Amino acid sequence: QTSRAVMGILAGNAIIQGGEVIYEGRDLLKIPEDEFHKIRGNKIGMIFQDPSSSLNPIMRVGNQITEAMILNGRRKKNKHKDYIEASMVEVINTKIEIDELKANKEISSENKKNELNKLKNKLKKAKQNLKVSKAEAIVKINKEYDAYKVQYKKDRKELFQSLKNKSLNISDFKSKLSELREAYLRKIKVTKEEAKIEAYKIMSEVGIPEPEKRFKMYPFQFSGGMKQRVVIAIALMAKPEILICDEPTTALDVTIQAQILDLIKKIKRDRNLSVIFITHNLGVVANIADRVAVMYAGKIVELGTADDVFYNPRHPYTWALMASMPDINSKDKLQTIPGTPPNMLYPPKGDAFSVRNEHALKIDFELEPPFFKISDTHYAATWLLHENAPKLDRPHVIDLRIDAMQKEIARIRGGKHE
Repeated sequence: QTSRAVMGILAGNAIIQGGEVIYEGRDLLKIPEDEFHKIRGNKIGMIFQDPSSSLNPIMRVGNQITEAMILNGRRKKNKHKDYIEASMVEVINTKIEIDELKANKEISSENKKNELNKLKNKLKKAKQNLKVSKAEAIVKINKEYDAYKVQYKKDRKELFQSLKNKSLNISDFKSKLSELREAYLRKIKVTKEEAKIEAYKIMSEVGIPEPEKRFKMYPFQFSGGMKQRVVIAIALMAKPEILICDEPTTALDVTIQAQILDLIKKIKRDRNLSVIFITHNLGVVANIADRVAVMYAGKIVELGTADDVFYNPRHPYTWALMASMPDINSKDKLQTIPGTPPNMLYPPKGDAFSVRNEHALKIDFELEPPFFKISDTHYAATWLLHENAPKLDRPHVIDLRIDAMQKEIARIRGGKHE
């Protein structure tokens, strides 16, 4: 639910009782919905667990990839190159459509003739656009922008005058000004061809082969791994600064999971993205995370770098997770965490993990522990770290796991484990 709160997509009956989500100096929980769309997708993107439920089954994937860019993506300056490139793509696509139509034996001759005429006219226009010089393209686009800008300023001036004459109240003025602004922005946003060109690039970037061909396909024609690549492409189209990945590999088989994880790491590196990765799989965490937050009952109980958490875990819940994690050296029966998670409609008193914690102290059932500082990068919320708490060594199985991890890393790096 935390990620959904960040994205502003909580269920209608959800209640936020407290806390803040600060992004660029603003609390996202207090931003009205009519402003949030500038952040959702554009600044913060999200990839969900099941790619099939994220895609519209009756809509071509290309349209789903370009939809947000067409609605929200504004044109950049000096788009004459893309203007000409778009015409080239239009020529190629139209030629393909003509070839496909000629080969189609299910369409009657009369209908085929009409459709061919339409496509030939479309091809002729696209070829004419190719003949436009760069200078003429600049003039054409700038003229288009200027016309929109002049009309927008005129309409806005009339709105201010109506407010001044008191023929329009302040509430209606704000509403109409917002509508006017949105209408203006829609007019200067990218064309379908510009969005298509960008989609081809991003589809190639996320490893979707033959993007021109697959652009026209439906989700059911893709494998699970390819669907998730489409979902990632959709998230990247708006060029977000933060990408939230909510269990993005759970619905995929192990081989495809590894491919998607490698892809996300590559995208993070190439695009300088901040990635928030939500998962129950500690192996995935070890593979992808720089910093780790271990959560229980909706709250962070341990926070640190990946090395802090994996090599020096301090919270009993982190111990329990690591003890229950299988690895290639596991021979004995895996440990399990006793009991069940608490019902958060009726939050437990004290430490939420206390009833399942064999190391719980009496105070755990009375007071919720604060965060205790272990190092400048490492914190844990457990009374076991209090100066007056009894000294307790972590379970021996955790030491065995840590030793095995260090040996495996040393083996992979070709070094010697000391």
